[in-house]
Amino acid sequence: MPLSDLLPAWQGAKSVTLLFLCLAMLCFPFSVAATNIALGIVLGVGLLSGIWWQGLMALWQAHRGLMLALIVYLALAVIGLIWSLDQVWGLKILGRHWFWLLLPVIAIVVSAPKCRNLFLGAMSVGLTANLMFCVLQANGLVDGHAAAGSSAENATGHIGHTSFGFIYGIWAAWLMHLGLMIRNRYSWLLWSLSLWSVVMVFMAQGKSGYIVTAVSMLFVAVKWLQENGNRVMYLSFAGLMVLLVLVVSFGPGKERILGSWQAVTGDVQSGLNHVRTEGDLNQYLATSSATARLEWWKLSYQMWLERPVLGVGTGGFPAAAAEWQQQHSDGRQYHVALVHPHNQYLLVMVRWGIIGLISLLALLYLWIRVGIALPWEGSVALPLVALSGTALLLHGLSSASLEEHFSTFFAVIVAASGLSERFIHKG
Repeated sequence: MPLSDLLPAWQGAKSVTLLFLCLAMLCFPFSVAATNIALGIVLGVGLLSGIWWQGLMALWQAHRGLMLALIVYLALAVIGLIWSLDQVWGLKILGRHWFWLLLPVIAIVVSAPKCRNLFLGAMSVGLTANLMFCVLQANGLVDGHAAAGSSAENATGHIGHTSFGFIYGIWAAWLMHLGLMIRNRYSWLLWSLSLWSVVMVFMAQGKSGYIVTAVSMLFVAVKWLQENGNRVMYLSFAGLMVLLVLVVSFGPGKERILGSWQAVTGDVQSGLNHVRTEGDLNQYLATSSATARLEWWKLSYQMWLERPVLGVGTGGFPAAAAEWQQQHSDGRQYHVALVHPHNQYLLVMVRWGIIGLISLLALLYLWIRVGIALPWEGSVALPLVALSGTALLLHGLSSASLEEHFSTFFAVIVAASGLSERFIHKG
Protein backbone atom coordinates (compact mmCIF):
# COMPACT_ATOMS: atom_id res chain seq x y z
CA MET A 1 0.00 0.00 0.00
CA PRO A 2 1.41 3.45 -0.94
CA LEU A 3 2.56 5.71 1.89
CA SER A 4 0.07 8.37 0.78
CA ASP A 5 -2.77 5.93 1.54
CA LEU A 6 -1.42 5.18 5.02
CA LEU A 7 -0.97 8.82 6.03
CA PRO A 8 -4.68 9.70 6.50
CA ALA A 9 -5.20 6.61 8.67
CA TRP A 10 -2.15 7.52 10.77
CA GLN A 11 -3.40 11.09 11.21
CA GLY A 12 -6.79 9.70 12.16
CA ALA A 13 -5.16 7.52 14.82
CA LYS A 14 -3.42 10.59 16.24
CA SER A 15 -6.73 12.46 16.40
CA VAL A 16 -8.39 9.55 18.21
CA THR A 17 -5.57 9.27 20.75
CA LEU A 18 -5.62 13.03 21.34
CA LEU A 19 -9.39 12.97 21.87
CA PHE A 20 -9.20 10.19 24.46
CA LEU A 21 -6.14 11.73 26.07
CA CYS A 22 -8.09 14.97 26.61
CA LEU A 23 -11.06 12.97 27.94
CA ALA A 24 -8.71 11.23 30.36
CA MET A 25 -7.46 14.60 31.63
CA LEU A 26 -11.02 15.84 32.18
CA CYS A 27 -11.92 12.65 34.07
CA PHE A 28 -8.60 12.37 35.90
CA PRO A 29 -9.53 14.24 39.13
CA PHE A 30 -12.91 12.52 39.40
CA SER A 31 -12.82 8.90 38.23
CA VAL A 32 -9.95 6.41 38.23
CA ALA A 33 -11.97 3.91 36.19
CA ALA A 34 -12.93 6.37 33.44
CA THR A 35 -9.35 7.67 33.28
CA ASN A 36 -7.91 4.18 32.95
CA ILE A 37 -10.39 3.24 30.21
CA ALA A 38 -9.53 6.37 28.20
CA LEU A 39 -5.81 5.81 28.66
CA GLY A 40 -6.17 2.15 27.74
CA ILE A 41 -7.68 3.25 24.44
CA VAL A 42 -4.84 5.76 23.98
CA LEU A 43 -2.25 3.04 24.51
CA GLY A 44 -4.09 0.50 22.36
CA VAL A 45 -4.48 2.84 19.39
CA GLY A 46 -0.88 3.99 19.80
CA LEU A 47 0.43 0.43 19.67
CA LEU A 48 -1.72 -0.67 16.73
CA SER A 49 -1.04 2.43 14.64
CA GLY A 50 2.72 2.53 15.17
CA ILE A 51 2.59 5.84 17.07
CA TRP A 52 4.11 4.16 20.12
CA TRP A 53 7.17 2.95 18.21
CA GLN A 54 7.65 6.30 16.50
CA GLY A 55 7.47 8.04 19.87
CA LEU A 56 9.99 5.65 21.38
CA MET A 57 12.46 6.31 18.57
CA ALA A 58 11.96 10.07 18.82
CA LEU A 59 12.50 10.01 22.60
CA TRP A 60 15.58 7.81 22.20
CA GLN A 61 17.13 10.24 19.73
CA ALA A 62 16.29 13.38 21.69
CA HIS A 63 16.73 12.12 25.29
CA ARG A 64 18.91 9.01 25.11
CA GLY A 65 20.31 9.26 28.63
CA LEU A 66 16.89 9.68 30.24
CA MET A 67 15.36 6.85 28.23
CA LEU A 68 18.25 4.53 29.06
CA ALA A 69 17.82 5.26 32.78
CA LEU A 70 14.07 4.60 32.52
CA ILE A 71 14.64 1.32 30.68
CA VAL A 72 17.09 0.15 33.36
CA TYR A 73 14.64 1.06 36.14
CA LEU A 74 11.74 -0.75 34.47
CA ALA A 75 13.96 -3.72 33.63
CA LEU A 76 14.77 -4.09 37.32
CA ALA A 77 11.05 -4.29 38.08
CA VAL A 78 10.73 -7.18 35.62
CA ILE A 79 13.96 -9.03 36.39
CA GLY A 80 13.37 -8.58 40.14
CA LEU A 81 10.53 -11.11 39.89
CA ILE A 82 13.14 -13.86 39.52
CA TRP A 83 14.31 -13.62 43.16
CA SER A 84 11.14 -12.14 44.63
CA LEU A 85 9.91 -13.46 47.97
CA ASP A 86 6.35 -13.07 46.69
CA GLN A 87 6.03 -13.32 42.92
CA VAL A 88 2.22 -13.05 42.97
CA TRP A 89 2.39 -9.67 44.67
CA GLY A 90 5.31 -8.79 42.41
CA LEU A 91 3.12 -9.22 39.34
CA LYS A 92 0.60 -6.80 40.86
CA ILE A 93 3.40 -4.31 41.50
CA LEU A 94 4.58 -4.74 37.93
CA GLY A 95 1.08 -3.91 36.72
CA ARG A 96 1.33 -0.51 38.41
CA HIS A 97 4.11 0.44 36.02
CA TRP A 98 1.92 0.33 32.90
CA PHE A 99 1.58 4.12 32.86
CA TRP A 100 5.17 4.39 31.61
CA LEU A 101 4.11 2.77 28.34
CA LEU A 102 2.06 5.90 27.63
CA LEU A 103 5.14 8.10 27.45
CA PRO A 104 6.04 7.54 23.75
CA VAL A 105 2.40 7.81 22.59
CA ILE A 106 1.70 11.07 24.39
CA ALA A 107 5.02 12.58 23.32
CA ILE A 108 4.09 12.14 19.65
CA VAL A 109 0.39 12.99 19.92
CA VAL A 110 1.02 16.36 21.62
CA SER A 111 4.19 17.25 19.72
CA ALA A 112 2.33 19.79 17.55
CA PRO A 113 1.77 23.09 19.43
CA LYS A 114 -2.00 23.11 18.81
CA CYS A 115 -2.39 19.55 20.07
CA ARG A 116 -0.21 20.27 23.10
CA ASN A 117 -2.18 23.39 23.98
CA LEU A 118 -5.45 21.46 23.66
CA PHE A 119 -4.11 18.77 25.96
CA LEU A 120 -2.83 21.28 28.54
CA GLY A 121 -6.12 23.17 28.33
CA ALA A 122 -8.12 19.99 29.04
CA MET A 123 -5.81 19.24 31.98
CA SER A 124 -6.33 22.72 33.40
CA VAL A 125 -10.11 22.58 32.98
CA GLY A 126 -10.22 19.27 34.85
CA LEU A 127 -8.01 20.53 37.69
CA THR A 128 -9.98 23.78 37.98
CA ALA A 129 -13.25 21.85 38.17
CA ASN A 130 -11.76 19.71 40.93
CA LEU A 131 -10.80 22.83 42.92
CA MET A 132 -14.44 23.92 42.69
CA PHE A 133 -15.47 20.48 43.91
CA CYS A 134 -13.06 20.79 46.84
CA VAL A 135 -14.56 24.15 47.82
CA LEU A 136 -18.02 22.58 47.82
CA GLN A 137 -16.66 19.64 49.78
CA ALA A 138 -15.10 21.93 52.38
CA ASN A 139 -18.51 23.53 52.90
CA GLY A 140 -20.31 20.20 53.20
CA LEU A 141 -22.24 20.60 49.94
CA VAL A 142 -20.91 17.43 48.26
CA ASP A 143 -19.73 14.01 49.40
CA GLY A 144 -17.35 14.54 52.31
CA HIS A 145 -15.53 11.23 51.81
CA ALA A 146 -14.69 11.26 48.13
CA ALA A 147 -11.36 9.42 48.55
CA ALA A 148 -9.10 8.04 51.25
CA GLY A 149 -8.13 10.85 53.61
CA SER A 150 -10.51 13.28 51.90
CA SER A 151 -13.20 14.98 53.97
CA ALA A 152 -14.78 18.35 54.65
CA GLU A 153 -11.87 19.14 57.00
CA ASN A 154 -9.36 17.89 54.43
CA ALA A 155 -10.95 18.81 51.11
CA THR A 156 -8.95 17.02 48.43
CA GLY A 157 -11.81 15.64 46.32
CA HIS A 158 -11.44 12.24 44.70
CA ILE A 159 -7.66 12.62 44.47
CA GLY A 160 -7.11 12.27 48.21
CA HIS A 161 -4.55 13.97 50.41
CA THR A 162 -1.57 11.81 49.40
CA SER A 163 -1.23 13.15 45.85
CA PHE A 164 -3.23 16.38 46.06
CA GLY A 165 -0.27 18.62 46.89
CA PHE A 166 1.92 16.80 44.37
CA ILE A 167 -0.45 17.53 41.48
CA TYR A 168 -1.49 21.04 42.42
CA GLY A 169 2.03 22.05 43.41
CA ILE A 170 3.25 21.25 39.90
CA TRP A 171 0.23 22.88 38.28
CA ALA A 172 0.50 26.04 40.40
CA ALA A 173 4.19 26.46 39.56
CA TRP A 174 3.53 25.88 35.86
CA LEU A 175 0.70 28.47 35.87
CA MET A 176 3.08 30.91 37.51
CA HIS A 177 5.60 30.29 34.70
CA LEU A 178 2.92 30.62 32.03
CA GLY A 179 1.74 33.95 33.44
CA LEU A 180 5.29 35.28 33.41
CA MET A 181 5.80 34.09 29.84
CA ILE A 182 2.71 35.47 28.11
CA ARG A 183 2.76 38.88 29.88
CA ASN A 184 -0.79 39.98 28.96
CA ARG A 185 -4.16 40.46 30.64
CA TYR A 186 -4.56 36.71 31.04
CA SER A 187 -1.50 36.56 33.29
CA TRP A 188 -3.58 37.64 36.29
CA LEU A 189 -6.06 34.83 35.62
CA LEU A 190 -3.23 32.30 35.55
CA TRP A 191 -1.67 33.70 38.72
CA SER A 192 -5.06 33.71 40.45
CA LEU A 193 -5.52 30.02 39.63
CA SER A 194 -1.99 29.38 40.86
CA LEU A 195 -2.69 31.19 44.13
CA TRP A 196 -5.97 29.31 44.57
CA SER A 197 -4.11 26.02 44.14
CA VAL A 198 -1.47 26.97 46.72
CA VAL A 199 -4.11 27.96 49.28
CA MET A 200 -6.04 24.71 48.75
CA VAL A 201 -2.86 22.65 49.14
CA PHE A 202 -2.04 24.29 52.47
CA MET A 203 -5.62 23.89 53.68
CA ALA A 204 -5.40 20.13 53.08
CA GLN A 205 -3.42 17.51 54.93
CA GLY A 206 -0.24 16.14 53.46
CA LYS A 207 3.05 17.67 54.54
CA SER A 208 4.76 16.32 51.43
CA GLY A 209 2.36 18.44 49.42
CA TYR A 210 3.48 21.58 51.24
CA ILE A 211 7.11 20.86 50.41
CA VAL A 212 6.43 19.98 46.77
CA THR A 213 4.36 23.11 46.27
CA ALA A 214 6.82 25.48 47.95
CA VAL A 215 9.86 24.02 46.17
CA SER A 216 8.09 23.97 42.78
CA MET A 217 7.18 27.64 43.08
CA LEU A 218 10.69 28.44 44.24
CA PHE A 219 12.09 26.48 41.30
CA VAL A 220 10.16 28.58 38.79
CA ALA A 221 11.10 31.83 40.50
CA VAL A 222 14.81 30.99 40.61
CA LYS A 223 14.84 29.82 36.99
CA TRP A 224 13.22 33.06 35.82
CA LEU A 225 15.49 35.18 37.98
CA GLN A 226 18.46 33.34 36.54
CA GLU A 227 17.38 33.81 32.91
CA ASN A 228 15.90 37.31 32.91
CA GLY A 229 15.43 38.71 36.38
CA ASN A 230 13.51 41.99 36.58
CA ARG A 231 11.61 44.10 39.10
CA VAL A 232 8.24 42.48 38.40
CA MET A 233 9.73 39.06 38.92
CA TYR A 234 11.39 40.07 42.19
CA LEU A 235 8.17 41.60 43.52
CA SER A 236 6.10 38.58 42.46
CA PHE A 237 8.52 36.19 44.10
CA ALA A 238 8.70 38.25 47.30
CA GLY A 239 4.90 38.43 47.47
CA LEU A 240 4.62 34.68 47.00
CA MET A 241 7.10 33.97 49.78
CA VAL A 242 5.27 36.32 52.16
CA LEU A 243 2.00 34.58 51.34
CA LEU A 244 3.45 31.13 51.98
CA VAL A 245 4.90 32.25 55.31
CA LEU A 246 1.54 33.67 56.37
CA VAL A 247 -0.31 30.52 55.34
CA VAL A 248 2.11 28.31 57.24
CA SER A 249 2.13 30.58 60.31
CA PHE A 250 -1.59 31.12 60.66
CA GLY A 251 -3.29 28.52 58.48
CA PRO A 252 -4.23 24.88 59.06
CA GLY A 253 -0.81 23.68 57.96
CA LYS A 254 0.78 25.02 61.13
CA GLU A 255 -0.42 22.21 63.41
CA ARG A 256 0.67 19.49 61.01
CA ILE A 257 4.15 20.96 60.62
CA LEU A 258 4.51 21.29 64.39
CA GLY A 259 3.33 17.70 64.76
CA SER A 260 6.04 16.48 62.41
CA TRP A 261 8.62 18.42 64.39
CA GLN A 262 7.45 16.75 67.60
CA ALA A 263 7.86 13.34 65.95
CA VAL A 264 11.42 14.15 64.85
CA THR A 265 12.35 15.40 68.33
CA GLY A 266 10.61 12.48 70.04
CA ASP A 267 8.16 14.67 71.97
CA VAL A 268 5.10 12.51 71.19
CA GLN A 269 3.72 12.29 74.72
CA SER A 270 3.76 16.07 75.03
CA GLY A 271 1.51 16.32 71.98
CA LEU A 272 -0.94 13.82 73.49
CA ASN A 273 -1.11 15.68 76.81
CA HIS A 274 -2.08 18.96 75.16
CA VAL A 275 -4.98 17.83 72.95
CA ARG A 276 -7.69 20.36 73.75
CA THR A 277 -8.93 21.77 70.43
CA GLU A 278 -9.31 20.60 66.84
CA GLY A 279 -5.97 22.25 66.05
CA ASP A 280 -4.33 20.29 68.87
CA LEU A 281 -5.87 17.09 67.49
CA ASN A 282 -4.49 17.82 64.01
CA GLN A 283 -1.09 18.41 65.54
CA TYR A 284 -1.22 15.16 67.51
CA LEU A 285 -2.35 13.14 64.48
CA ALA A 286 0.51 14.62 62.48
CA THR A 287 2.89 13.64 65.26
CA SER A 288 1.58 10.08 65.31
CA SER A 289 1.77 9.76 61.53
CA ALA A 290 5.31 11.07 61.35
CA THR A 291 6.40 8.88 64.27
CA ALA A 292 5.01 5.77 62.58
CA ARG A 293 6.80 6.56 59.35
CA LEU A 294 10.10 7.07 61.13
CA GLU A 295 9.72 3.60 62.63
CA TRP A 296 8.91 2.12 59.21
CA TRP A 297 12.01 3.77 57.75
CA LYS A 298 14.21 2.32 60.49
CA LEU A 299 12.71 -1.12 59.89
CA SER A 300 13.26 -0.83 56.12
CA TYR A 301 16.85 0.22 56.57
CA GLN A 302 17.49 -2.83 58.78
CA MET A 303 15.82 -5.05 56.16
CA TRP A 304 18.08 -3.63 53.47
CA LEU A 305 21.19 -4.36 55.54
CA GLU A 306 20.32 -8.06 55.43
CA ARG A 307 20.19 -8.11 51.59
CA PRO A 308 22.15 -5.03 50.48
CA VAL A 309 23.06 -6.07 46.91
CA LEU A 310 19.99 -7.62 45.23
CA GLY A 311 17.29 -7.05 47.84
CA VAL A 312 14.13 -9.13 48.24
CA GLY A 313 12.91 -8.75 44.66
CA THR A 314 9.90 -7.08 43.08
CA GLY A 315 6.90 -7.53 45.34
CA GLY A 316 8.96 -8.97 48.17
CA PHE A 317 8.68 -6.05 50.57
CA PRO A 318 5.47 -7.06 52.47
CA ALA A 319 6.70 -10.62 52.99
CA ALA A 320 10.15 -9.43 54.02
CA ALA A 321 8.66 -6.90 56.47
CA ALA A 322 6.49 -9.57 58.09
CA GLU A 323 9.43 -11.97 58.28
CA TRP A 324 11.76 -9.37 59.80
CA GLN A 325 9.22 -8.32 62.44
CA GLN A 326 8.57 -11.95 63.36
CA GLN A 327 12.29 -12.59 63.80
CA HIS A 328 12.78 -9.45 65.92
CA SER A 329 9.50 -9.52 67.87
CA ASP A 330 11.11 -10.39 71.23
CA GLY A 331 8.21 -12.68 72.03
CA ARG A 332 5.51 -10.17 71.00
CA GLN A 333 2.89 -11.30 68.50
CA TYR A 334 1.95 -7.83 67.25
CA HIS A 335 3.40 -6.55 64.01
CA VAL A 336 2.42 -3.98 61.38
CA ALA A 337 1.44 -5.25 57.92
CA LEU A 338 3.49 -3.01 55.65
CA VAL A 339 2.90 -2.85 51.90
CA HIS A 340 5.61 -0.22 51.46
CA PRO A 341 7.60 2.02 53.84
CA HIS A 342 6.16 5.36 52.59
CA ASN A 343 9.57 6.13 51.11
CA GLN A 344 10.41 5.41 47.48
CA TYR A 345 14.16 5.28 48.09
CA LEU A 346 13.97 2.76 50.92
CA LEU A 347 11.44 0.76 48.93
CA VAL A 348 13.79 0.26 45.96
CA MET A 349 16.69 -0.41 48.32
CA VAL A 350 14.80 -3.24 49.99
CA ARG A 351 13.52 -4.55 46.64
CA TRP A 352 16.62 -4.35 44.47
CA GLY A 353 19.44 -3.40 46.81
CA ILE A 354 21.95 -0.66 46.13
CA ILE A 355 21.53 -1.23 42.39
CA GLY A 356 17.89 -0.16 42.67
CA LEU A 357 18.77 3.01 44.54
CA ILE A 358 21.41 3.99 41.98
CA SER A 359 18.99 3.40 39.09
CA LEU A 360 16.27 5.51 40.76
CA LEU A 361 18.61 8.40 41.52
CA ALA A 362 20.00 8.31 37.98
CA LEU A 363 16.47 8.39 36.54
CA LEU A 364 15.41 11.38 38.63
CA TYR A 365 18.67 13.25 38.02
CA LEU A 366 18.43 12.90 34.25
CA TRP A 367 14.71 13.70 34.35
CA ILE A 368 15.31 17.02 36.07
CA ARG A 369 18.43 17.76 34.00
CA VAL A 370 16.50 17.43 30.74
CA GLY A 371 13.94 19.90 32.06
CA ILE A 372 16.48 22.63 32.79
CA ALA A 373 18.84 22.09 29.86
CA LEU A 374 17.12 24.74 27.71
CA PRO A 375 15.83 28.23 28.60
CA TRP A 376 12.24 28.34 29.78
CA GLU A 377 11.33 31.69 28.28
CA GLY A 378 9.04 31.07 25.31
CA SER A 379 8.58 27.42 26.25
CA VAL A 380 5.08 26.37 27.26
CA ALA A 381 5.54 22.78 28.43
CA LEU A 382 9.28 22.19 28.94
CA PRO A 383 9.19 23.40 32.60
CA LEU A 384 6.76 20.55 33.37
CA VAL A 385 9.63 18.09 32.88
CA ALA A 386 11.80 19.61 35.62
CA LEU A 387 8.80 20.29 37.89
CA SER A 388 7.48 16.73 37.67
CA GLY A 389 10.93 15.24 38.21
CA THR A 390 11.57 17.46 41.22
CA ALA A 391 8.14 16.65 42.64
CA LEU A 392 8.82 12.90 42.35
CA LEU A 393 12.20 13.42 44.02
CA LEU A 394 10.63 15.17 47.01
CA HIS A 395 7.39 13.20 47.20
CA GLY A 396 9.38 9.99 47.22
CA LEU A 397 10.75 10.90 50.66
CA SER A 398 7.36 10.13 52.21
CA SER A 399 5.54 7.94 49.67
CA ALA A 400 5.88 5.33 46.94
CA SER A 401 5.74 8.19 44.46
CA LEU A 402 6.52 6.22 41.29
CA GLU A 403 3.72 3.70 41.91
CA GLU A 404 0.81 5.84 43.06
CA HIS A 405 -2.00 6.18 40.53
CA PHE A 406 -2.40 9.96 40.66
CA SER A 407 1.19 11.07 41.13
CA THR A 408 2.72 8.62 38.62
CA PHE A 409 0.09 9.24 35.96
CA PHE A 410 0.33 13.01 36.29
CA ALA A 411 4.13 13.02 36.27
CA VAL A 412 4.29 10.82 33.15
CA ILE A 413 1.78 12.79 31.08
CA VAL A 414 3.07 16.26 31.89
CA ALA A 415 6.67 15.13 31.38
CA ALA A 416 5.69 13.66 28.01
CA SER A 417 4.21 16.99 26.92
CA GLY A 418 7.40 18.79 27.92
CA LEU A 419 9.67 16.25 26.23
CA SER A 420 7.66 16.57 23.02
CA GLU A 421 8.38 20.29 22.94
CA ARG A 422 12.07 19.42 22.86
CA PHE A 423 11.55 17.66 19.52
CA ILE A 424 10.87 21.05 17.94
CA HIS A 425 13.95 22.63 19.52
CA LYS A 426 16.12 19.81 18.17
CA GLY A 427 14.49 19.81 14.76
